[in-house]
Amino acid sequence: MAVTQPVDSERAEEAGVEAFMSGLRTKERSVGVWGSGAIGSSAAYYFAQAGFRCAAYDISAERVREIQRGHFQSTAADAISEVRAKDTLEVHATTRWQDLVSENIAVHLVCVPTERAAEPSAAALQDVMPRIGRVIKKTPGGLVPPVVSIESTILPSWIQEVVVPALSAEGLTVGEDVLVGAAPRRDWFNGADYTIETLPRIVGGCDDRATRLLMAFYSTVCNIVHPAMDAEHAAFTKVIENVIRYEGITFGNRLALAFPDFDMRHVLRLASTKWNIPYYYPSLGVGGHCIPLAPQYLVEEGGQDNEFLSSVRDSIDFNEGYLDRLYRRRLGRLLKGKRSVGVLGLAYTPDAKMHKLSPAFAVLDELRDTPRLRLHDPFYSGDEIYDLCSVPRMEFPEDLHDCDAVILVTAHSHYLHPGFEEHLSAGTVVVDNTGAWQGRLFPSGVEYYEVGRIPGRLPGLKEPSSATAD
Repeated sequence: MAVTQPVDSERAEEAGVEAFMSGLRTKERSVGVWGSGAIGSSAAYYFAQAGFRCAAYDISAERVREIQRGHFQSTAADAISEVRAKDTLEVHATTRWQDLVSENIAVHLVCVPTERAAEPSAAALQDVMPRIGRVIKKTPGGLVPPVVSIESTILPSWIQEVVVPALSAEGLTVGEDVLVGAAPRRDWFNGADYTIETLPRIVGGCDDRATRLLMAFYSTVCNIVHPAMDAEHAAFTKVIENVIRYEGITFGNRLALAFPDFDMRHVLRLASTKWNIPYYYPSLGVGGHCIPLAPQYLVEEGGQDNEFLSSVRDSIDFNEGYLDRLYRRRLGRLLKGKRSVGVLGLAYTPDAKMHKLSPAFAVLDELRDTPRLRLHDPFYSGDEIYDLCSVPRMEFPEDLHDCDAVILVTAHSHYLHPGFEEHLSAGTVVVDNTGAWQGRLFPSGVEYYEVGRIPGRLPGLKEPSSATAD
């Protein structure tokens, strides 16, 4: 008997996973998405593409209308027309959370924002969790309880401090009436290389059963799924990996300021030819939904006075004033006396409409006294640019001719087509954040500067290839 019990238990677990997935495959049960911004909308898209019935909730009527029209914020969605997406994907979007009661949801994906005013905030999580609990209470029971999967970036401690208490307050027992896990998102929204499908997914549950269910569920859209020992460790992985990148970017920017007589991009690229050295190049600053906030999540989780996190706190302080330091030490000399400056790119990442904490805002703020300051981004209308930045929209490339300085913040594909150079005039200074225009043949008299290099001097020889840079 002692020998057969584990075998029987294993079979029961397998049967539970199969019943759980069968309910989703037959569309008897559905996937609920709480929060339909970039993360939630794309999650609904991918799981609907996998053949599941999805129900998406958001407080924004505009976001809901976008999904109803078949427009999903997904790197893969651009390959499918909006009409076809609407007709073939079974996604019901609503601003009424009560509508999800009738959807018989097996998996609740929590994709709400977890920051406010550029700081970690559990407010949206605290708002949505009681509603999820109420929906679960009204959902018919089955062989396997529903699973709540946190896809938002969170402090690991929020699972026990926010998620579990909210469900308990609705009369639900975690582990019996509901299962809880974390499966943080890692993909980008600017190409086909780093999607939900292609990037390894980390999942972890409140117990082994929850982890098995999450593994089976996410394996329907993710090529590789790695189990964490529990939900807290899965959630913490997202924070830690982003802090590692944050510290690397910060270090590259520090080096560029500390050693102005060196081409630090060149040095760091050479260093990255060693197999275990990533390539972090100097830039106009850290941007995005996740990386700028990651150290704050880490410090809040570890404690503001945690002595072992002093270097992280120092990096936060450094980045808060970084663009100002860069301007005083490098950019100010190049842009002195320039009265018409065009900034290209509002998004923090190429080929996406995502401007959260973009370096473009710091650039615009630093140049706020420029008599003629304009911005272009192919993903934003003139009204959107003015509402977000309080500057007018310029036309690209037509308006380059009357700019005496151009700052390329974001390397959108729109800016990489040949021929724009002819619109630049002699005396124009070009500041390139990422090196996207390196090697371009600019007209005589145009001064090109790539952030992190020595002004007026580029490497004479072709730089070496690097596995982490190319």
